[in-house]
Amino acid sequence: MIPDYIEPRVAILSQLRRMESGSKAAGLPELPSPVTHAEGASLAKLFGSKLEEISGSCDILDRAADVADRIVELVKDWSAEDGDATADTNDPQPIEVLSWSPKELPLEGLKGFLKDSGISLLVPDDLHDESWRARAARPSIGLTSVDAAFASTGSLVLAPGRGRSRAASLLPLRHLAIVPMSRIHPTFEAWLATLRREERLSSYLRVSGQIAFITGPSKSADIEQILTLGVHGPRTVHALVFDDTR
Repeated sequence: MIPDYIEPRVAILSQLRRMESGSKAAGLPELPSPVTHAEGASLAKLFGSKLEEISGSCDILDRAADVADRIVELVKDWSAEDGDATADTNDPQPIEVLSWSPKELPLEGLKGFLKDSGISLLVPDDLHDESWRARAARPSIGLTSVDAAFASTGSLVLAPGRGRSRAASLLPLRHLAIVPMSRIHPTFEAWLATLRREERLSSYLRVSGQIAFITGPSKSADIEQILTLGVHGPRTVHALVFDDTR
């Protein structure tokens, strides 16, 4: 005998199975998703629109040089907005950004360019050390790249490792992600298929013990279903997509 509290669930699942069987029997065509047929700039636009749907934001830029300029603009604007005293252009103290190692960011010469613009990259060394934890907690902006991004959901994939601290995408109020266009895939499944085809899936999973899937800013809702951003992580997730195929 099926308990009363299980019966509604069984009924719903049975109805869904009947509907699925009926559609297949009738020979109804499967509707293609526009995401699976897009590529290049079109795929980037789909990713950006999906990210914005989930409370994130995105810039799609033509050149790597444009990305560096946009980073400087955003960091200075956000720092001033967040009340960072070092955002004052008359203050010689640089604005600190919690970051991946420059070697892990897909822009050559970025560290020097940012330094000349009054921005310093703070790359966490050992967060088991109390002094490093205190330093890492100060910046309001985190800078990373990504291993992959999905146009179907607006998600970012980051695997921590040496020079790729998880703190850069978790601790600051704002997460700024550099996304090369070649790393945007239609779906999660398409990304896995690419890794398999390139024979990189096993090695990627071996060295990536804690893969993070980030889908927009951190969100939480109370019992009244009032949505709040930034409760358990960044309240801003902004992607800088650029064409790295030229």
